[in-house]
Amino acid sequence: MKKENILVVAIICIAVAGVMIYNNSKSGNPAEFISGKGSVQISDALTIDWQDYAQGMELAKSQNKHIFLYFHADWCTYCRKLKKTTFRNEAVLTYLKDNFISISVDTEKKKELTTQWKVRGLPTLWFLNPDNSKITSLPGFVNEKQFLRILKYIHTENYDKISFQKFVKTL
Repeated sequence: MKKENILVVAIICIAVAGVMIYNNSKSGNPAEFISGKGSVQISDALTIDWQDYAQGMELAKSQNKHIFLYFHADWCTYCRKLKKTTFRNEAVLTYLKDNFISISVDTEKKKELTTQWKVRGLPTLWFLNPDNSKITSLPGFVNEKQFLRILKYIHTENYDKISFQKFVKTL
């Protein structure tokens, strides 16, 4: 075989292997796929218990819990990144489950809510009091460490007492 043909075959093999790793690795770690370990799965007990908008708002009132309102769309790159990283973090999942009512709003399916909440970009994260009054909104992607800090800031109601920067220094 000529050197050129060997080079072409090698490039094709590398490309095929790269595509396979990209398509089959759910955890984002190609080494796990190559080693045969597959993707890391989080137990079903540790997932966000997403509520419908109306049901979630009522549930928050009855349980006296803060609300985490998440606006997203399937086509949104940073929404997908939130789901794959931040929303899979065990500490985040536990804190949300224990202290918040989480409501998911697909902006493509619930356009009236998207307009009502003046969502201009995705993802948009809103935090509300148990009585459904607004605390603050946060546009864009947030990593798990920062998101957990925000959840603690909201849950402890320090937003009425000190700035977020000062609160983070106390952690």
